[in-house]
Amino acid sequence: MLQNQLNQTNYNHYTGFVQLSLPFDLSVKIDPNDPVFSFLDAVEGIDFSKFVKIARSNNTHSHDRVMLLKTLLFAFQEGNRSLTKIAQLCKTDIRYMYLTNEERPSAMAFQRMTDQLKESIDDVFFTISKHIAKDLMLCDMDIQYIDGTKIEANAHKNSFVYKKRIVNAEVRLFERITEDIYQLNMAYGYHYPVKGTYEAFDMGIICQYLMEVITQEEIELVYGKGKRKSGFQRFYDLFLGYYLKLTEYEFWLNIMGERNSCSKVDHDATFMATKYDYYNQTGVTRPCYNCQIAVSNGIIVNSDVFQNPADQYTWMPFMDRYEEAYGELPKYPVADAGYGSYDNYLYNVEHEMELVQKFSMYGKEEDKQFQKRKFNSLNWKENEEGFKICPEGRVFDQYGYDRIRYTKNENPSITQIYTEKDRCEGCPHKEECTKGKYRTYGKNVILNEFQEKVKENLATPEGTEMKKQRSIQVEGAFGMIKQDMGFTRFTRKGMKRVKMEFLLVCIGYNLRKYHIHRIRSGKNEA
Repeated sequence: MLQNQLNQTNYNHYTGFVQLSLPFDLSVKIDPNDPVFSFLDAVEGIDFSKFVKIARSNNTHSHDRVMLLKTLLFAFQEGNRSLTKIAQLCKTDIRYMYLTNEERPSAMAFQRMTDQLKESIDDVFFTISKHIAKDLMLCDMDIQYIDGTKIEANAHKNSFVYKKRIVNAEVRLFERITEDIYQLNMAYGYHYPVKGTYEAFDMGIICQYLMEVITQEEIELVYGKGKRKSGFQRFYDLFLGYYLKLTEYEFWLNIMGERNSCSKVDHDATFMATKYDYYNQTGVTRPCYNCQIAVSNGIIVNSDVFQNPADQYTWMPFMDRYEEAYGELPKYPVADAGYGSYDNYLYNVEHEMELVQKFSMYGKEEDKQFQKRKFNSLNWKENEEGFKICPEGRVFDQYGYDRIRYTKNENPSITQIYTEKDRCEGCPHKEECTKGKYRTYGKNVILNEFQEKVKENLATPEGTEMKKQRSIQVEGAFGMIKQDMGFTRFTRKGMKRVKMEFLLVCIGYNLRKYHIHRIRSGKNEA
């Protein structure tokens, strides 16, 4: 049997003599068209030392932070976001070995580097993006296509806290507290103030005083089955429970701030309505972040993460961010109807940007289904003076009053209310047309002028092309990020780490686009 084992062929080892091949330069063994060379070409000349610390410590196992950052950026270009996987690739993938100079950094080494990177990720993103867009691909920055998407946070969809529920629970709790304070004052002759609302601090004062009395009078505190509590202890336990509950409510309300909800797992995540759920195969509310991008000639030139689910409230801070980074604003910021608001149009006019954002009712006049709704004022014709004419032929030319409302940015929005001279008296379709005593028509002159300007700009051949390119470029960018790069859910928690992860994904996307551009242009130098 031993002789048979000795004679058996071992197929797990090569039988031939293997000699080391020259040269030892790993770059020679990599395909000249490999994305790693496009990456090195894209980041050539960029001083990464200002973003991370490069000095090595006394630890012999430490690694250069610039090398780690470059390796991380290339990994995100390839769609690899796991630090553990990146560390493994540094041991097995020849391209990563080439970038690391055959060092083997661990996942913790990358983690320590990202702890620094989250503070400077904005500078890294804009430095690389500007270099690719302006210097390498010569993008036209005057035209930008802007859109947002909801990316799911690293939190369970049932880990939610809603502000409305907390506020309603607080109201019920305040009623109970008021009743118990009355009983406490009547039972022991105290004069604790009765208010409409209470804070945890108020309950803490009551608990502190009751505990002082319990200590001074040496009242025994008892707990457990068969134990009879004293009246003082009952009040103390009662108000202590109120203190703990109000502390919890105040904690979550402080976390939410101006938001309507948050997640217990990731406090910075907000519950947003999404279009698709893997489990239910339908739309569902989940903890998400609102991720905004601006694309110019296929390159993401601006990117940011917001907690507000509504796109219209992200417009101004998003454009301010771009102006701060580039020193100017685009002339044509093309966006869909989610951004068409009174405040945003005013912002565009003040900053000399063209009105090319759609509004909610844009194009509805041409919709055949919408045209069937004859009692909608958008389908009414106008006379020569610009007054609306209802389907019954009545002219709404009687001025009623001005309805003044202030927007979120405290801009006054004035709507002129008009009625028909007979106030719909004797109209056979009155019940179908309105639920009020008579039909009114609101006319916001300034907003209407903005919307007419939008229609005019988008009706031109250039505007038609911009509408077409918006769906191609910005929607295509999100499609590539989600499908090709596999980024559909955040792996990190907290606003700073989430923003770092998304900006790294956007940098990886830009590096991918430059690689495609480089190959097509024939710059396949090794």
